[in-house]
Amino acid sequence: MRHGSALPVLEATVVSEWVDYNGHMNDAAYAIVFSRSVDALMDRVGLDAAARKRTGQSLFTLQMMLHYFKEGREGDAFSVSCQLLEHDDKRMRVWLDMTAPGGERLAASEQLLISITQGEAGARAVPWSFETKAALEALAKAQSGLPHPPEAGAGVALKRNK
Repeated sequence: MRHGSALPVLEATVVSEWVDYNGHMNDAAYAIVFSRSVDALMDRVGLDAAARKRTGQSLFTLQMMLHYFKEGREGDAFSVSCQLLEHDDKRMRVWLDMTAPGGERLAASEQLLISITQGEAGARAVPWSFETKAALEALAKAQSGLPHPPEAGAGVALKRNK
């Protein structure tokens, strides 16, 4: 990863199953894309399939916000990159940007994720493993110069004219 850049996590093409009656990607398809992007991020921060099996540690999504900028149509190529906005001992907040090959933004997702372990009693929050904590610290340091996405943390509201 280049210092000062978002982390590339996914490259794909819009498939026909994701296209709705309006001729573009359905909102649920964007959620699938961003969910798969988080899966790819997990592989990059020490929570890959082998680590999950060995430790029982994984991620749960606490909140997810989707932003739509431009329609994705069947056959359109895209990539998703990740910016770590903040993290603590058990949680991380990420910004995922979905862009066309020329760099035009198609969509974005802001997500709050929590470290969990799954056992017989169910899932419970736990601190990051040493490996994941180190990976998150390194990612935060590498991305320290990135500007904060203006839409991050904005929530949903109607704009009112005064």
